[in-house]
Amino acid sequence: MIEEPIGHEAVRETLRALAQRRSGDAAAALHHAWLFAGPAGVGKFQVARWWASLLKCPQAGGCDASCQSCRLLRGGVHPDVLETSPELEGKKSFGVDESRALLHRLMLRPLRPGPRIAIVREAATMTPDAQNALLKLLEEPPGSAVIVLVTDNIGAMLPTVRSRCRHLAFGALADGEIARVLVKLGKTGEEAAAAAACAHGSVARALAMDAEGLADREKTLLAFEAVRRDCAAIEPLVQSLAARKDDGYSLAEILEWQLSKIHAALGRRDAEPSPQLASVLDDCRSVQARTLIEEAERILYTIDAIARNANAKLVIRDLLMNVRA
Repeated sequence: MIEEPIGHEAVRETLRALAQRRSGDAAAALHHAWLFAGPAGVGKFQVARWWASLLKCPQAGGCDASCQSCRLLRGGVHPDVLETSPELEGKKSFGVDESRALLHRLMLRPLRPGPRIAIVREAATMTPDAQNALLKLLEEPPGSAVIVLVTDNIGAMLPTVRSRCRHLAFGALADGEIARVLVKLGKTGEEAAAAAACAHGSVARALAMDAEGLADREKTLLAFEAVRRDCAAIEPLVQSLAARKDDGYSLAEILEWQLSKIHAALGRRDAEPSPQLASVLDDCRSVQARTLIEEAERILYTIDAIARNANAKLVIRDLLMNVRA
């Protein structure tokens, strides 16, 4: 089988039991449509690939990855396992043509023991027509085919699709789990621990937090704190945040930082690799949590306003003017 992912123990145990039951009894019922939903970057796709390897392995993973099915899956060339996403199709969304092609592939007879399996990454990018095209498969599955829809935005999936899938919920990874993944990817223990502490449960975010990323994060958050204390001019930070509004981390990072401050005010101290930022969290123990919550609400409002195409500089300037201590 493919190497077992880190984290999500309860989900993995459920999936392992299903694969082992089917391995012992090929006629055992297995639900045909699955929705793996949870935050971005927590390993949902890796768990889906691992489960596919169990379902296709004659020993449900007990072969120590030595059987041909496991070798083919590990190389990404198993004829019965289709992995697809808009990115692989060279598109920004998954359209009706892609859904129809997927249906055609799943209706073919498997070439090796076990079901034909499709794993759709970024399933939330499927257009409504694409999702509707899948309903025939979800209502009348061909043979033993299994489809796994992977998404970090379950709200974008049509109710008719959601209702026909069995859901598995994925949560954020613990810092220690993220650090283990990073060490496997070549980070030192110290680098992995520092990145994991800022990752908010996401390996994808941790990977973006190299030494330069950590330094940039600290600079941004300290600039935000200086503005809050009314000891720094607002405009440089307005320009910086507005220029980076699409990078996915600047304002979102400030929101996550604000949540850490709220936790500190309530007596729960989050890990923080930066000594200067750790000192700020210590000071939050004497701050009213209600004040920090109101600031968090303003930050969230600003993020939402920018997502609705509001003028970034105007709404960021308004935010900073209203969070001065």
